[in-house]
Amino acid sequence: MTVSTIILAAGKGTRMKSPTPKILHKIAGKHLIAFSIDLAKDVKSKEIIVVVNDENEQSTKTALLGEQAMFCSQKRPLGTGDAVKIALKCFKIKSKYTLVLYGDTPFIKNNTIKKMVSKAEEGFEFIFLGFQAETKNSYGKFKLGPKRTLIDIIEKNEPEYNSAKSLSNSGILLAKSNILGDLIQKIRNDNSRGEYYLTDIVKMATKYGHSSTYVQCEEDECIGVNSQLESSIAERKFQDGFRKKLMASGVSMPSPETCFFSHDTVIEGGCVIEPYVFFGTGVKIQSSTIIKSYSHIEGTHIGKNCQIGPFARLRPGTNLSGEVKVGNFVEVKNASLASKTKANHLTYIGDAKIGANTNIGAGTIFCNYDGKNKNRTVVGNNVFIGSNASLIAPLKIGDASIVAAGSAINRDVPSESLAIARPMQQNKLGLGKKIMLKLQKVTNKIWK
Repeated sequence: MTVSTIILAAGKGTRMKSPTPKILHKIAGKHLIAFSIDLAKDVKSKEIIVVVNDENEQSTKTALLGEQAMFCSQKRPLGTGDAVKIALKCFKIKSKYTLVLYGDTPFIKNNTIKKMVSKAEEGFEFIFLGFQAETKNSYGKFKLGPKRTLIDIIEKNEPEYNSAKSLSNSGILLAKSNILGDLIQKIRNDNSRGEYYLTDIVKMATKYGHSSTYVQCEEDECIGVNSQLESSIAERKFQDGFRKKLMASGVSMPSPETCFFSHDTVIEGGCVIEPYVFFGTGVKIQSSTIIKSYSHIEGTHIGKNCQIGPFARLRPGTNLSGEVKVGNFVEVKNASLASKTKANHLTYIGDAKIGANTNIGAGTIFCNYDGKNKNRTVVGNNVFIGSNASLIAPLKIGDASIVAAGSAINRDVPSESLAIARPMQQNKLGLGKKIMLKLQKVTNKIWK
């Protein structure tokens, strides 16, 4: 059975009170609308049409550049029925069924859509997704007929609404394409808002002898994001579910509610994530690694048996091999550290390649920016970088070399060399005592 998907994303999102279009707000580092696009891909949609408005069209296209989706614009806000009518005209492939999703509903499951497909294979021509609401809401209510048929959807402003104790309508629809295309033309906008409601198609289908039914899912699967509060609720739902999956796979988290993950975070079993750690997008961590508290990690691959933090910051482009240690107040950006290399304290490593079994002393700075360009530093194997060194790129430091503490290195260091770049120390005998006595006299005068 072939399916094409329409994603409705033309709403203004005014309740978000944000200059960012609602569908481009993020849950776990992923645009809201990207969840629906991924779902459409999972059900093997032949085509994906995203209905946008004039205000969010360009920004949405830019954010979703490279996605297998086409866009069409709803010039005027005339309701969901009008949006579907516009989208149907944009399809180039004639699929047997059309799936209608929403750009602000991120948690609809693939298995739920499969249940709707099963209903279609039984012969039903319209299948809506419903849920049992635990609290009052403004969703439409299903009006049911015999044998689980759906004969109408009652909207909040209709007389029967308050007496209906049926399932709430999520808005998700799977419909036979040719019948949907025919009936969508017959929907009228003779209501208080002058809009074309997609839900009217149920009563119309009943009128013209077409069969409609429903599939039920859990209420939290249908969570929509229309405000900043709802966005935080959706974020919490995602994080809770993701943490449970990680712990079920063998990841240890003593205080999981304090750790935050992105939608694409990959952490293998045997790892320990201490409290208050944040993972941005693009993080992969191999087994038996410890991430200590208050670390911030994004765009980073970490090998086995590493130790990160506390208070470490790993930025995009970081690649750490096995048994690497990155300690407190160390920042790494666009750099690779080979196995058993250590940077334990107060260090910035940027645009670098560091060999195996190398030690980066406390306070070391990789000076990678000259005011215009980012330059690269290459450090070999078995190198010792003394504390408070400045490595001024572009620079190469050979294997088994030593850089003396406090040095500012701006020339390549050959292998097995000692590099010292600091003023010669001078000791003035007796001068220290004289200075201290003088300082004490000045201090006494001030406090008298």
